[in-house]
Amino acid sequence: MKPISPEDTLLNGSQRKRLDTVYRKAEYRVVVGARTLSFRVGHYDAEAEKVLVQHIAARRDWSILTPCNPRSQEATQEMNGFYYHELRDALAARNSQWVAAINHDPLGSWQDEPGFAIADADVLWVRELGRRFKQNAYVAAKVGDALRLVWLV
Repeated sequence: MKPISPEDTLLNGSQRKRLDTVYRKAEYRVVVGARTLSFRVGHYDAEAEKVLVQHIAARRDWSILTPCNPRSQEATQEMNGFYYHELRDALAARNSQWVAAINHDPLGSWQDEPGFAIADADVLWVRELGRRFKQNAYVAAKVGDALRLVWLV
């Protein structure tokens, strides 16, 4: 395992609390064919999960990861596009069970962040991807459970 660097511990208590609130209020949308499914941290939607699990063939768990806006600092559209394609390429090289997703702020305080819903991926690999793209957290769920926030910092 990689040693923790100072960059991995950038959040103080008040920053983490503020971001925790923001991330929990967000909608995590997954595009499945013509449908857009919406998930929230701490809430379980059996019908939406059933559609997602069937579409990406998840047996154990699934997660949603965006590479955009590292450390929750707004990046340019060009940089976010670059990060998005880098993550897509990493997924394509290792895991065939993924689909487009969007992290959405229902209040419109921050721009939508495109990313991916990933099925049955190695947890350490997903964490490494999150850290590689300097994300503070990502969301994940075991099949049959509510979505949870997974902190990386």
